[in-house]
Amino acid sequence: MNLEVLAPYLAGPGAAVLVLLLVGAGVYRLAVNYLMPTLTAVVDRHMTELERANLRHEESVAKHLTHIAEMGARYDRLNEIQGERHAAVLEAVNTLSEEIGEKADRIEKKVGGLFHKIGA
Repeated sequence: MNLEVLAPYLAGPGAAVLVLLLVGAGVYRLAVNYLMPTLTAVVDRHMTELERANLRHEESVAKHLTHIAEMGARYDRLNEIQGERHAAVLEAVNTLSEEIGEKADRIEKKVGGLFHKIGA
């Protein structure tokens, strides 16, 4: 094999393969040395921000749950007070109803007695 036979292969396909290998090595070096650290930093910042957002959300949920529990306790107390007031109102209404019934019976007896005396 002499140089005249090998020269066309080295200048054509051999050179193309060599250029391809050099470009591939450059792309690999660029990806490993620049893109990967940059993407790692971006993902780390994003994950840190997500963790912060998650913590804020958990704090907000805890506050809301505490507020809901307080509101439930207030609602129960209000129902208790309203129940006591309702019972007191019912008792007063029943007492008044009995008094009105007794007075109505007395009035009816008096009016009946008057009509009986008049003779109607």
